[in-house]
This record gives sequence, structure tokens and C-alpha cells, in this order.
Amino acid sequence: MFVMSKRRVLLPSKDGSRSHLVPREYVGEIPDWAADTDYFRALVADGKITVPQSHKDWDTQAAAEKGVKVRRGSKTTEET
Repeated sequence: MFVMSKRRVLLPSKDGSRSHLVPREYVGEIPDWAADTDYFRALVADGKITVPQSHKDWDTQAAAEKGVKVRRGSKTTEET
């Protein structure tokens, strides 16, 4: 799966037997098993990882410009 990461994250597999490190500002492919977790979906919902519709510059630029939701305690704020 092609992704863009705004944060450095470690994506564990569902069973916890392996993990995949995604560096900050990473643009590229990750294994399909890494994208098949609730944690990955939460990162996408918060904007910390984006999944562009294609590899084209237009799609990746639009995804890179989206804000990131930051959770601190009970507050959720928007970070640019």
C-alpha cells in the first residue's frame, strides 16, 4: 500500500509477531499486513498517515497539505 507519513510510527501486525517502522516524512510502499490493523486506521483518521489515491504529484501534494489531529488528554486539536 502506498502511504505518506507525517510522523515516525511503528506498525505492529495483528498478532504482534512482527512490526514495520515508517519514518517521519516517508513516502512509499508498506506491507499490506501493516495496513490491516485498527491502529493504522486510527493513524489515517488522525491524518498522521495519509493514503493518496495515486502516486501522482497532485494527489500526494494534496495529502501532504492536510492537517494532523493531535490528542492530548481529553482534547483533540488541529496541527498544521
